[in-house]
Formats: sequence, C-alpha cells, structure tokens
Amino acid sequence: MTSSDHSWLLGGVANYSGSFYNPNFLSFNASVYINQSRANSDFQSISDASGVNVGANIFAGSRFPGAVSYTRAYNSEGSYGVPGLANYVTHGNNDAFAINWGENLPHVPSFNAGFQMGNSQYSVYGTNDEGANKFHTLNLHSSYRLDGFSMGAFYTDGASHALIPEVVTGEAGSESQSNDNAYGFNVSHRLPLQGSASASISRSEWNDNYEGITSSGTVDLVNMIATVHPSQKVSFSASANYSDNLAGQLIESVVNAGGGGISIPATSGASNSLDLLGVASYVPAPSMQTSVYAERRTQLFGGDNYGENSVGGSAAYSHNVLDGTLNAAITVTENMEDPTSDQAAEDTLGFSTTENYSGNILGWHLTGMFGYSQNVQTLLVTYMNSSFNYSGNIRRHWGQFNLSMGAGAARTALTQQAGDASSNQSYYASMGYGKYFTANGSYSKASGQALATGAGLVPLPIPAPILPSSQVSLYGGDSYSFALSSAPARNLILSASYSKSLSNTIDSGATSTNETDQYSALIQYRVRKLNFDSGYARLGQGFSGTGTGPEVVSSFYIGVMRWFNLF
Repeated sequence: MTSSDHSWLLGGVANYSGSFYNPNFLSFNASVYINQSRANSDFQSISDASGVNVGANIFAGSRFPGAVSYTRAYNSEGSYGVPGLANYVTHGNNDAFAINWGENLPHVPSFNAGFQMGNSQYSVYGTNDEGANKFHTLNLHSSYRLDGFSMGAFYTDGASHALIPEVVTGEAGSESQSNDNAYGFNVSHRLPLQGSASASISRSEWNDNYEGITSSGTVDLVNMIATVHPSQKVSFSASANYSDNLAGQLIESVVNAGGGGISIPATSGASNSLDLLGVASYVPAPSMQTSVYAERRTQLFGGDNYGENSVGGSAAYSHNVLDGTLNAAITVTENMEDPTSDQAAEDTLGFSTTENYSGNILGWHLTGMFGYSQNVQTLLVTYMNSSFNYSGNIRRHWGQFNLSMGAGAARTALTQQAGDASSNQSYYASMGYGKYFTANGSYSKASGQALATGAGLVPLPIPAPILPSSQVSLYGGDSYSFALSSAPARNLILSASYSKSLSNTIDSGATSTNETDQYSALIQYRVRKLNFDSGYARLGQGFSGTGTGPEVVSSFYIGVMRWFNLF
C-alpha cells in the first residue's frame, strides 16, 4: 500500500466563446481549468488536472472554410484499454493540435487538407511504469467532375512512436515506431441499365520498428467494380481486386491496429493476391432479397501458391411478427481449394446466419439479435473463421416505474486452429422510479489474444498463427459496476457509483494479476445562475507483476460556478 498524502488545492474553470464580425467569418471558444479534482464532472478526473482547450472556425460561410484547435492537459486521468473489460486507469500530460482547411470553388477541383499532431506521457496507477504516445498525420484530398466522370485523389502521411508500459509487455523499455504514407486515385462513371462502374488504384508504404524487429515495404492495390440493374428486381455486379503484396497487407493491418507501431517480420519472397467475384441478385417480393455468386481467389504467400473457388447463395427476409419486426438472413458457401504440392484439395461448406427482432409483447419491449458463422473466409484462403454472437434487451414502464435488463456475448476463433478463441459476455439491469430513483448494475467477462500497443490491448487484426508469439498477449478477467442516482428536489442531483475489475495478462511468459476498483459520489445543486458541486472519488489499482503493493488515490471536491456574458 502506498503512503498517505493529503493536501488542499484551489481550483476553478473559465469558459469563453464568441465571434468576430459574424459567426461565419470567425467564431471561437476557449476553456481553462485548474486543479479539477472531481468525479463524474466535466473532466472525469480524480487527479488535480489542469489544462486549456481553444478552438476557432474561420470563414465557415465561405468557399475556403477552416478550423484550428489546441488542447493541453496536465496530470489528467486517462485509460489503458483492455478489450471487453474495464480499462486500467492512468494519469499524465498530453497535448494535441489540429488544423483543417478547404477550397470549394465551382468548376475547379475541390481541395481539403488536414494536419493533426499529439503527444502524451503517462504512468499507470499501481506501478512505476511509464508510457508514451506521439503521432502526427497529414491528409490531402481532391475531387472533380468532368464529362460525367467523378474523380478523386488523396495523399496521407503519418508517423507514431509509443513506449509501452512494462506491466503489459513484461519487459522494460518496449518501444515501437512507425512511418507510413499512402496515395491513390479513383474514378467512376454511369453505365446503361441504371448501372455504374468505378475503379481505384493506390500505393501505401510503411517503415516500422517494434522492439528491434524492423519491416518496410509497399503495397499496390487495384480495385474495379461494375453494376447494372436491368429491372427493379434484378441486378448484376462484377468486381476484381488485386494486391501486389499480400504479406504487406497483413503487416500494415497490424501496424495500423493501434495507430501504428506494431509489426510482424516480412514474409520472405514475393506475394500477391487476386480476387474475382460475380453476383446476381433477385428480389422476389418486397420482404425478400436473394442472390447467388461465384468467386475465384488466388494467392502467392510464403513461397506457395494457393487457390480457391467458391459458389454460394444468400437470402434475406423481413416480416412483421407479434407487433414487431423480424429480420433474418442466411448465406451458404461451398469452398473448393486447389491442391498444393504437399496437400490434397479439400472442400469445405461455409455457413452464416443472422436474425434480429424488435417489438412489443404483452407490454414489454423486446430487442434481440443472434448471429452464427462457420468456415467464413479471412484475408488468407488458408484460414477460416467461426464465430457466434447474441444480444438481447427487455424493458417496460408501469407509470413512473421502469425496469430493463439485457445480455450479450460473442466468440470468434479460427476453424483450423485450436486455442485461439477470443470471447466476451456482458449483462446489465436497471430500474427506476421517475426522477426520484435510478439504479443500474453490469457485469462483463472477456478473454482472448491481443496486441500490446501504447494505447492499450487491441484484438488481433489477423490470424494468430501469422504473428510471432512474442508479439501476442493473452488476457482474461471480469468486471462489474453499480450506480445509484436521484433528483429528489428541483435542481438537486445525487449520484454514486462503484466498479471493480479483476484480470490476468500474460506477455512473453510474464504473468500479472491485476485489480482495479473505483468509488465516486456527486452532489449538484443549482440556484438561479449559481451551480454548487461537491464530489468524492477513490481509486485503488494494483498489479502483481510489479512486485509492489496497490496504489490508492482519493480526492474530494467542493465548488461553485456561475455563468455570465462579458459583452
């Protein structure tokens, strides 16, 4: 347990907004806050947070609109994300700057430009671990229409740097850096029979370093699609997609999963992919849509050639049932793999279905959804996904009394790979009586594999076997929360909440058992233009992997606020 430390600080907040000449010419806003230690407040902080937020819109009513903003915060509360569970609580300093400008003149190409940059340094409560994120991005876009052709071009450039906390990776000083840019062109035109055709070409480049593992390369993509509608009930489409670097696409998806900074070693040798797809759709009735399709996929990856033919069909149906609406869809696919030098051809049957319902039964309002899939194609023809998910909610009002409950769950795994599943489930309930009383509670449970990034654990964007085990983190745990609120009198609000999360993480063989619990309470009262606030917050957070005891931080806040016009 950390040692006790108490202090009293004076804090406040000031907001100012206005315009010059005309709001469409120049409008602006500014906010400054000092030592804001309030729970459930505008700044959601248990630390003595201070900072400034400023922004302006320039020439908003013209053909050259622009906007600029800047924020900076000191000792502000933040979070380190964990999929499906309560996040770890952090505190630190951060700033961000953004500027956007556009040109929209008639009869000439439009042009829009945006630039953003940001920086943050933080530490995780309950550890001595430091984390950091730094990034900048540039976005340029132009579009033009000429003789029935709609054309567009873009360019993006970005870079990021992250320092990942040791409690997540199990190693001190884990860093990642990435630089990437992309540019491309697209064009579209109408076709006879109420049709259209479009094509795009793009190139992306990346350069990445994660804990000494470096990778770099380029990916060229070509995409084309054409669609015609001979009648209101019948349509046909054909598409082609080509990539000259399939391995590069996998690497880029990992690099971009957490805003950059994660990579996998580049696969040796050349790689590419080609996807040809034809679809015919028919609408036999207003409540039903059907389609059939055929697809050919070829891939060169890891020095081997892979191919697959797929044929299938789908149907979607909508109907009014029990004072509600039922929607259902089903897709069936036959996948026929090409034989390889070391493996005979194998056929698989793919299947997916989704159903959802929303309606009223005996005074109860119900919503529900269910989905299931088996042998669904991924980016690589050699791996297929299976998954299921469901969610439901039920609620009812009896005068001022109301009650609602809900639940949901999901699970995803590779069909051919045991032990790679990620899953989550959640439950919640709430009840209330008018403005006098509201209570709610929730419970969630999750487990799976993730990437450790500077901003949190991110679900794997590609099949786990492709990633080195050193870059995969395992996580699991559960969390729950309760909250009460009441407005027993006019202009008076009372609220209190409690949450707790227990989790385990494993990275590079290092295991940590983690616990976070938070309490907060708030009283707000308004008299004319005066607002009185009083709040209390307490955070306890610890990680067994640090070898130190949990850290406990608490704050108490009393404040008064009044708004007025200066001019």
